[in-house]
Amino acid sequence: MSFELCGDASAADWLVEQGLPWSRLAGRGPVGYPSYARVRFIPDPSFPGQKTSDVDFDQDGLSEKDQIGVALEVLSRYTTTPGECYFCMWEGWGTTTINSAPNFAIPDRVYWLFRGTLADYADWNSDDPVRWPYGDSPDPAFIWPADRAWCVTNDVDPHFATIGADVEAIDRIVADQRIDAVLDDPEREPPYWD
Repeated sequence: MSFELCGDASAADWLVEQGLPWSRLAGRGPVGYPSYARVRFIPDPSFPGQKTSDVDFDQDGLSEKDQIGVALEVLSRYTTTPGECYFCMWEGWGTTTINSAPNFAIPDRVYWLFRGTLADYADWNSDDPVRWPYGDSPDPAFIWPADRAWCVTNDVDPHFATIGADVEAIDRIVADQRIDAVLDDPEREPPYWD
């Protein structure tokens, strides 16, 4: 199976029904999971107000997409529906080539909703137009399996993605040495770069 643009976006209703402020939902994800982690694409700032331009980051590690791929590899063991997953793409990226209107929205963010398998994630934003016919696009803003056992949230603004899942899944993600993941408390704001 490959990605299919959903004609019906009702699979995303549960996100809208969270009733969270858009910045909280888009940036940190849905509430209600037993445990959370942040996968950091760059380290957290050392002090409030620090600018990314003030730091020379080592860029030898995995790409953002590959880091999320590692987390999804772990999460694949914690869903009964790896063959039916949902992926949201933010419509604000100017290089996508989708010929239909976005079909899922929260205030201040509009998305296209796709259905596919967890294994399809490897083809997201592929240079091969047969595998990915939608042009250059950002990483998925949300990824969740149909059973909603977990959710990955990856907005374009923060320097991290947030994952909500059961405790064992989150502990395994945090312990995985291939990525930089830390436990997260959804009740507390993490540090942000200026």
